[in-house]
Amino acid sequence: MSAFRKWFHTMTLGQTKKYMKLLIWCLFDSFVVSIPYAVMVMAVYVFLIPVDSPGTSLPVDRVWILLGILIAQFVGYLFIRKKSYLDFCIGFAGTTKTSRIEMGEHLRKLSMGFFSSRDAGDLSTVLLRDYTEIETFAQQILPQVATILIRFSIAVVVLSAFDVRMMLAVFIVIPLALPFAVLSMKKMEKEGLLLQTSQQQASSGILEYVGGIRTLKAFHMAGNHFVRLKNTLDEQRKAAIAIETRAAAPVSMIGRFVLNCGIGLVMFVGSILLMAGKLAVFYYIAFLLLTLTIYDPVLSLFTFIADLTRTTRSGRRIRDLFEELPLPEKKGDRKPEGTAIELKDVSFGYGEKEVLHHVDLSFPEKSVTALVGPSGSGKSTITKLIARFWDTDSGTVTIGGVPVTDITTEELLGNISMVFQDVYLFRDTIEANIRMGRSSATREEVIEAAKKAACHEFIMALPDGYDTMVGEGGSTLSGGEKQRISIARALLKDAPVILLDEATSSLDPENEVMIQHAISALVENKTVIVIAHRLQSISNADQIVVLDEGRIVEKGNHESLLEKKGIYAKMWNEQNQAGNWRINELKNT
Repeated sequence: MSAFRKWFHTMTLGQTKKYMKLLIWCLFDSFVVSIPYAVMVMAVYVFLIPVDSPGTSLPVDRVWILLGILIAQFVGYLFIRKKSYLDFCIGFAGTTKTSRIEMGEHLRKLSMGFFSSRDAGDLSTVLLRDYTEIETFAQQILPQVATILIRFSIAVVVLSAFDVRMMLAVFIVIPLALPFAVLSMKKMEKEGLLLQTSQQQASSGILEYVGGIRTLKAFHMAGNHFVRLKNTLDEQRKAAIAIETRAAAPVSMIGRFVLNCGIGLVMFVGSILLMAGKLAVFYYIAFLLLTLTIYDPVLSLFTFIADLTRTTRSGRRIRDLFEELPLPEKKGDRKPEGTAIELKDVSFGYGEKEVLHHVDLSFPEKSVTALVGPSGSGKSTITKLIARFWDTDSGTVTIGGVPVTDITTEELLGNISMVFQDVYLFRDTIEANIRMGRSSATREEVIEAAKKAACHEFIMALPDGYDTMVGEGGSTLSGGEKQRISIARALLKDAPVILLDEATSSLDPENEVMIQHAISALVENKTVIVIAHRLQSISNADQIVVLDEGRIVEKGNHESLLEKKGIYAKMWNEQNQAGNWRINELKNT
């Protein structure tokens, strides 16, 4: 694919054939719009006939013909303008919508490793600003450029028919301005990269400031942190000014100067030819009038350079995001036979740091397995490999005897319910957030799941009950309330495999007991994997696996692990001592 074809493919979001059809209508529109200019030139010629040939009457029949052409142009203009306008506004808007949906599907298939390595501000810039840039360019700028080029072509043909020498005088200055445009594009590419970087940093800074405002206020750092955000916004402002003053403005000024020289050149050449009797007065006047209408679009082309370089970067970023490789998915209909989970010689690392080292571990079907150990020992990583948020570096993860890499994403995630430590709720009603577990659930089933998750009472205490709107990310609820709603969502899904990562960490003791009862009710028919730091909450698990630095160091039930007097026993004793210490400290105050 040539460089231009690749660029055009990017700028049209891959819909080159569809866009070419839209562009053809735009060219028809441009042709029809240009007709009055030609009529104007012919009208000047007709009305100058009596002046050029004294005693000759005005050819009224030609005037009526020109008037008829204008009427036909007006009727054709109404039809073609409506068609081209609607096609560009609605047609390409549909293309943008389709591309955004495809981008969403593509992002859904990417590994969590991709999202952990990309800044949220960077992704939001692509999904919002870059798509808007492409849409504006495709709907407004590119059609205008094509229109200008078509008018140039028509002007060259028409003016050549009048006088080739004058035509050369009109157009000879345009190539002289092109080198300045090329230099400006290179300059704007450099300055545009700085602007793009500052825009990403500003987006990230805004997201960080808004997302962490409670923490900043709690530590009285909102003002200090805002200074950082303000500095980032100032850098964006400076970059935006620099791209205009160092690149866009100079090319516009130089281009205007060169074209003004062109107007003087046309007047000079025309005057010499006129005095020598080699050019009719009509042609001289016609060239003077048309020169102004030709040079104005050229100046518009120069101003489009800034839009062109900026939009090209936006298109490149969208293309690069589409070229990110998703997790490979084999085509087939292999389905797990049961819910037994097994890790066979699994090793995995984030970047160059390996966090799991040749792990062999089985999770029996319809049982509860608890993963415990120090922070960073690999507990959460195991659950995320089971859900295939990442692929293992070596070894295999199987569910029901089938490698997760051989199971479709829909099939795999449809069999797993997850409640992680970091809970995210969407800006919707509480019922809608719970119903995400199973969209076909009835209101009664939603309420039943909420009761099991010990959140029905606080939901009913809210002004609109289950119809209460939740702030973005669940910002209007406490951490414990958010976590209980996420547990209700998992209960409603009723998947055969449940992954709980610190699911009770934000609950008070009373609600924690209620949640434990709800979880225990699921054990009979489900495979449950629990990650917990509070060992009392998992003492009844069928199997407890102790990890340390990415390796399994102990495995068994609560009693057998205490008898070994190893790491688990030490953790158990330390937690009991810490609890007693807190009680004693409270009594002494």
